[in-house]
Amino acid sequence: MQEERNVYEKEQFLKSKNKKWNKDVVQAVLKEGKQYSKKEAERLVKMYLEGKRERRR
Repeated sequence: MQEERNVYEKEQFLKSKNKKWNKDVVQAVLKEGKQYSKKEAERLVKMYLEGKRERRR
């Protein structure tokens, strides 16, 4: 399995023209200054919308 190398910051997801990104949820879930892969951001948004919490490592 190949690891996703493209990472983005919260601002980049908020400025995205992709309609699948709910800007209010992205604003609430993602942290300033942290970088996320698209897959990771999608997972966090989905968990938020389903009312689940991320497990701490």
